[in-house]
Amino acid sequence: MKTLILAAISLLTLLLPGCEKMEAKGDVTFAKTTFESLVRGDSGVTDKIDWETLNSLGLPVGQQYVSFANDSDRTNFCKGFVTQFSASFRESGGSVDSFSNWRVISHDETHTEVVADSADGTLKLTVSKRDGIERLSAIKIAKQ
Repeated sequence: MKTLILAAISLLTLLLPGCEKMEAKGDVTFAKTTFESLVRGDSGVTDKIDWETLNSLGLPVGQQYVSFANDSDRTNFCKGFVTQFSASFRESGGSVDSFSNWRVISHDETHTEVVADSADGTLKLTVSKRDGIERLSAIKIAKQ
């Protein structure tokens, strides 16, 4: 019996690090598809964004979001943000296809930092997990 318990514990210690890697890989996929939807102006992406904490390109979008008094204003704000972000991205000559080497640079229980490279710089996306739900909470671009 003791041998069986030790074997089970050993097996778990081998499997758990792999689970974390699989979760982090899922975060890369989530970050990439969410960013792609955002730059396409897909209104369905609003459910994948943590509006209360969002920081986009140095702007505290979350602070603006929580300042609205009702859900109707918040919904309009979210739709407007997606539309404006998409338009600005296209107008600046941005292309989702220009980003490559998508990878995790840090991961813990509540946040994952995902980066992708382009000729113009590095895109950094933060995926946060709050209440068991993954959402995009930060967008940063470091120019080269």
